[in-house]
Amino acid sequence: MRIALTRDPAQAGPLEAGLRAAGLQVQFLPVTEQRLPADTTELTTALERLSHGDFAWVLFTSANTVRALVKLGWDGTVPAQGRVGVVGPGTARVLRTLTGITSPWMPEAEKSAAGMIQEIPEPAPGANTELLLPQSAQARSQLRDGLSAIGWQVTQVSAYETDCLVVDGTLAPGDSDRRLLPQPAREDLLDLDQLAADLRRDRLTHVDPTVLLVTSSSAADGLADLGVPERVRLLAIGRPTARTLSRRGIPAASVLSEPSADAVMAALGR
Repeated sequence: MRIALTRDPAQAGPLEAGLRAAGLQVQFLPVTEQRLPADTTELTTALERLSHGDFAWVLFTSANTVRALVKLGWDGTVPAQGRVGVVGPGTARVLRTLTGITSPWMPEAEKSAAGMIQEIPEPAPGANTELLLPQSAQARSQLRDGLSAIGWQVTQVSAYETDCLVVDGTLAPGDSDRRLLPQPAREDLLDLDQLAADLRRDRLTHVDPTVLLVTSSSAADGLADLGVPERVRLLAIGRPTARTLSRRGIPAASVLSEPSADAVMAALGR
């Protein structure tokens, strides 16, 4: 069985490794692209302030926020007394790979914005309360507001934006200058047009089953704009993604509560 994920091959991690170990052929169908903002002035200014020691903390809520700062020249240097925090192990792994930072703070119980708010230390009396929060341009205000409520002076900046690669029903090449990830190898990508042609040609035979794992609501919108061949099964990671698929008229066959190989295999009845 073949499974394709609606994200970039460079974002592969334990989920994809687990799927391959279970005997599935893994490919990718990225329908969105993470890019630096068109205007990086705000982000560059924040990095300069970070280098001067203005911030007591810098928090990363995704691997893409790390990639964005590194693309603009940050090498992981944080002045003395400055602390680095991440939302979870995936972000920590990319931070270690790109900057060499090996022991960032992260919440222990819940790897989420809520977990960060719950567990991050409150500012000590008289200490620096400035905190840098680079996030997606589409990020909600939950984390910023929660941190502000416990005493942090939050500088929230847009580190990257997510843009759809589907234009007029076809996949566009993207923006190579602003793109955060390297261009994927062709052999890693699912050719959706070829798949559709194979399915049409082999209606009376058993074509290798293909499952699409939809990884986010933005990917669900892009996939709906692109179009899904008949007889391709959709799995959604999380209820927000499933709701977007349903709203766009391509409901998921199953909804995964977590992005793990075990959850995928359970949804496939394996």
